[in-house]
Amino acid sequence: MFSRKWLLLATLIAVVTAVPDLDEIKRNIKKHGADYYTKQNAKYDENTVRLLKVDYWFRTESMIYDELNSKEKAPSTVIAGNFSFETLHHDVEGGMLGRFSLTQCNTGNCGEPSPIYMAFRQGGNNVEHVFKSSDDSDATWNFLYAIANTIYTPAEYGEGDEQTVDTIYGRCKVNFGRPEDKRFRRIIDKCDLGYGANFTKFDGLETVAYDQDVWYTQNTKVDADIIMIDAVEMLAFRSSLHEKHGFQVESRTHVEITNRTRVFVHRYCNDSVPAHSCAEQAFGAVRVGGKLYENVKIGGAQPNKLTKLIGTYRRHLNEMGDSHICEKHSLLYGQIVQEARLARREDWEAAIRYPENDHVLSIIASSLGSVGTVESLATAREVLLQQSPDHLDDLLFGIAQSSSKNEKWHKQLMYWLGTLNRDSEDYWKLANTIATVLNKRCEATTSSLNSCNKGKEAIVNKFINDLTATGVTVQVLEVLENIPVIGAYDIAKKYLCGQEALEIQKAALNVILAVDKNLYETQLTHKLIRLFRNTCSQQTPTSHSQLAIDILLKCVPDHQNVATLILRTESLNPDDQEKWNYLYKAIESSGERDELKAEFWSRMRKFKVFRPNFLHRALQADSHVHWQEIADASGFRLFSTATAEFLHKSFKRSNFELSLKRGKKDHNLFSLSIDTEHLDQFITGSTSHSRSGAPEGSVRIGITGHKLPTKHIFKGSTDLLSTVWDADGRTHKAFEGNVPLRDVRFSLPLLSGLTVNVNSVGAISLRVLASAEVSLWNQRSNAKAEAYTSGSLYLTASLQHDTQQVRYIESTVTALSAFSTDTRAIFESLPYDFCLKTSNSNVEISQKTVIEEASHKKKTYNRKRVEPGVTYRLDDSTIRQCNNYLEQFRM
Repeated sequence: MFSRKWLLLATLIAVVTAVPDLDEIKRNIKKHGADYYTKQNAKYDENTVRLLKVDYWFRTESMIYDELNSKEKAPSTVIAGNFSFETLHHDVEGGMLGRFSLTQCNTGNCGEPSPIYMAFRQGGNNVEHVFKSSDDSDATWNFLYAIANTIYTPAEYGEGDEQTVDTIYGRCKVNFGRPEDKRFRRIIDKCDLGYGANFTKFDGLETVAYDQDVWYTQNTKVDADIIMIDAVEMLAFRSSLHEKHGFQVESRTHVEITNRTRVFVHRYCNDSVPAHSCAEQAFGAVRVGGKLYENVKIGGAQPNKLTKLIGTYRRHLNEMGDSHICEKHSLLYGQIVQEARLARREDWEAAIRYPENDHVLSIIASSLGSVGTVESLATAREVLLQQSPDHLDDLLFGIAQSSSKNEKWHKQLMYWLGTLNRDSEDYWKLANTIATVLNKRCEATTSSLNSCNKGKEAIVNKFINDLTATGVTVQVLEVLENIPVIGAYDIAKKYLCGQEALEIQKAALNVILAVDKNLYETQLTHKLIRLFRNTCSQQTPTSHSQLAIDILLKCVPDHQNVATLILRTESLNPDDQEKWNYLYKAIESSGERDELKAEFWSRMRKFKVFRPNFLHRALQADSHVHWQEIADASGFRLFSTATAEFLHKSFKRSNFELSLKRGKKDHNLFSLSIDTEHLDQFITGSTSHSRSGAPEGSVRIGITGHKLPTKHIFKGSTDLLSTVWDADGRTHKAFEGNVPLRDVRFSLPLLSGLTVNVNSVGAISLRVLASAEVSLWNQRSNAKAEAYTSGSLYLTASLQHDTQQVRYIESTVTALSAFSTDTRAIFESLPYDFCLKTSNSNVEISQKTVIEEASHKKKTYNRKRVEPGVTYRLDDSTIRQCNNYLEQFRM
């Protein structure tokens, strides 16, 4: 009996002492966490794993506005709620699988996003695989993907804190650092948005800036959890051409932890299974991409509007007439080219074969050529050229202006060239175009240019070898002028100062003049000096000496001995006054263009032996070089260079170039070369200073770096007289074409969960009209050339949430102007008198902004300004000629 009482008492004492009191419970929870007693009673086995579930509160805000002054009034879109993050698996390679799920929406606009799964690398949070739930039919960008993109970095694991890598936005610079304890910072900026889809012919037309700045606050006491995130994101499109052009998008994201729970569950996958495989095996998740989110739908689908835009262009021409040119020409052409890149073959066939499109086939052909794909080339050859072979020139001009870098397309162009007869005109037209296309391939990057200039670009080498396989002619060298790389240079310099035909030597000099000066070497400069001094085995014409001067002056001051070799040839009795007058004008012109060269020639002239003398002012010659700056605005410098050669007081040749410069890079906008042979003999009857021959005249036009094939105006005396008789003052269309300047189309996902769709296009439309009137009775002539130019930049941006448009901004900048030259001459006696006037009409600049709200309410802002026209300053030689011309009317 006693023993039973003792046993009962012992049991009671044991129970009482086994249960801790309230203070002890509080101490254990404070020390070990809220799940301390759960862990004590948990049943562990080898398949049990500890995972985490973390709850967060979030708020995102996004807005788009046209300019900073409008930011305060711009509406914003807010998404707020709660989401949870769960760890699901750890593998032995350091990989981890997590799941993001919406748990609550506080703003009512979150939608019903399915959970997403992320496989990432621990330690650096480097995203490797992205998955959607198996029941999610279409993975569309939403705030869950945005939150995951905010947390995980696209940088490569173990490659450092600062990297330039591919991201969902494009190729960007990613910087991840730890500026202070418990806080980390990720910056993404300096992006090539759209992976090369952001095409601009001239840098600075439209500036694009994207950057994001994300701050993470970490709890260093418990598993290094992220307890707070603040992210700011900005996308801006602006243009220096007009301060009101463009838009800006801003988004802000704030995330805070609300709860953290440890859970103990049976492991979903063995730790030897990689995280991405576990997502598929255990959860049935479907992969939608890696760090680029390749199969996640971003932005709404946009229908192709090619047919509609061609119809708009056609109706505009019907209303305004073919001779009309306005800002709509370039605006519509830019939009057509952008839509052309996504058009199907059946769309092209319908447009080409539609009878009412006959008078806009030139636009269709040019835009089809600019696409630059194997499919577009096949459509052009099999449909366009079969339906309308007369539009080959328009097609080739479009190909030459294309921004495509498609290597397969380059090869197909070569195959097409191989099918043509070398003696046909079409062969040389296509070869001339391919040369420009391959030159763009070389100039695409510094690496590709080095490869071309070291002879390592196989397709470029094959093109040049095929072109010169049967010998080098004037036609071959004219084609090589469009691809001035080392291969063309090596061929051209073989034909200097030798026994070759003078026509080939002249064409070779033009090729070398087009080549980059960094390829010039001492052997070349010595040959050019001999040409300048007329000491080659055959007599050097003045034209060749002047071309040699142009090349030699490019060498200065890199080849300083060139200046010495030139100046040592000076004498008080010059062998050719036209040549020396051209030299002095060229030196003066190069100094006006480049201050470094002006300083160099000034230092050279300070040497006693090279001091200027009376000869410089006493030359009786008209050949000259004239450079002048036309405009300097918005970071762009526009300038012209005009050269002219006279022989026996009659015109021999001229070259006019209009160039654009931004920073250190020059862009040729327009060039016009007029060349004659033996014209002085026809006028004066003298052959004492030149070889005899039939008069010839030719013209070559260049548009944005692409020189068109040479056009012959007359060949022979009969042809010349026929040309003179036909000069009755009628206006002829010398050239008409369109050049794409800008082509951008992409959808950008924001860290707020919204997306922004951006379209930007730009183009120039150019029409050159020429007229000439010659009166043999009055011995008077009047020639006029007018270049009408229309340019435009068109930009649209649409902020979208769940494929619905939140706000839309459209911005357009257009410019319209005309450039003209008027030459009048009296040829009663030699030397005949003439006067040239060059002018630019008023430049009309317009800017238009349209803002459309979600309610479809629109606001339109129109701005316009006019820059006054100007008549350009003439060089001294032309002023003297004009004075002589005007004297005839004072008598």
